[in-house]
Amino acid sequence: MDKIGFIGLGRMGRPMAGNMQRKGFSLMVYDIAEAPVQALVELGAVAAGSVAELAGECRTVITVLPRDRKSTRLNSSH
Repeated sequence: MDKIGFIGLGRMGRPMAGNMQRKGFSLMVYDIAEAPVQALVELGAVAAGSVAELAGECRTVITVLPRDRKSTRLNSSH
């Protein structure tokens, strides 16, 4: 199974990614906060060191991000 990238492990993203990991999906995860990344790694996910690394490793990427300037730049970058 291909690895799925998951960016954004906040209030909504962390439970969603956790459920996916527990259901057997192979995840690579990224967040600006280290604690939620480590929580997912403990469930078996792989931590990405950057968004670029995650995008290079995963065909499918899920983002669960707030609507602010930082996420707008991320979603519109090439």
